Amino acid sequence: MKRVNFFYSTKLTFDDYVHNHSFALRVIPPETDTQHILSCSLNIAPYIPTKQTVDAFGNNVTAGYMRDDHRFLDFEIKGSAQVNHNKRRTDYMPCYLYQSQYTKPDNGLKTFYESIKKKCTGTVAEKAEYICNILSGTVEYEKGFTDTTTTAEQAFALKKGVCQDFSHILISLLRMEGIPARYIAGLAFCDGETHSWVEYWTGDHWEGIDPANNCPVNDDYIVISQGRDFRDCAIDRGVMFGKYTKQLQLVRSEMT
Repeated sequence: MKRVNFFYSTKLTFDDYVHNHSFALRVIPPETDTQHILSCSLNIAPYIPTKQTVDAFGNNVTAGYMRDDHRFLDFEIKGSAQVNHNKRRTDYMPCYLYQSQYTKPDNGLKTFYESIKKKCTGTVAEKAEYICNILSGTVEYEKGFTDTTTTAEQAFALKKGVCQDFSHILISLLRMEGIPARYIAGLAFCDGETHSWVEYWTGDHWEGIDPANNCPVNDDYIVISQGRDFRDCAIDRGVMFGKYTKQLQLVRSEMT
């Protein structure tokens, strides 16, 4: 068990005024068997009333609406938690066995899976570790080649990507092997932004594995959201009206 302090902030700046802005934030860490949230505060600017709900995947959702003109939206969380990944999570859902929007494989990923399938033997954990290790030697971690819309098949074709891409590719491969897997978005000591990793179902509980760093998940990781892929776990989503053509997003996170 480990006690950690966490901080995460996002600053969204629009290049022109927007209005009638509806948004949903998945930024408050959930209470789970592996993490006990001791404290967590959420600050949003400009200040507006919000509503707290929980989605189908168990993620905390903060919904808000900004009617008047504005050119920015800032939000941050700050808190502390007790983390113990030696405990087991058992919140299984059948949907994690099936490919989703970001993980659906093309011929390239299918051919790669077929090339490693014969050596993918042993327990579920041994299979997951083997696939993760092979992936680590096949795809290079490099920023600037992918974005939040990049799918597993696109990142694998590039052989480059960031944590989101590694997670989507690993999930795709695990699901082809018949192993349920889910996407986790959260915070980790290894990153200054949000991080993502994978949990696979052993048959009776979830185990975490970080394909971008090719290592098991330990008490240095805090879950913020979970789902079939990035789409279910996006920290912020919104719809707005206005003349803006782009937005600048600045993200910072800390764990101590």
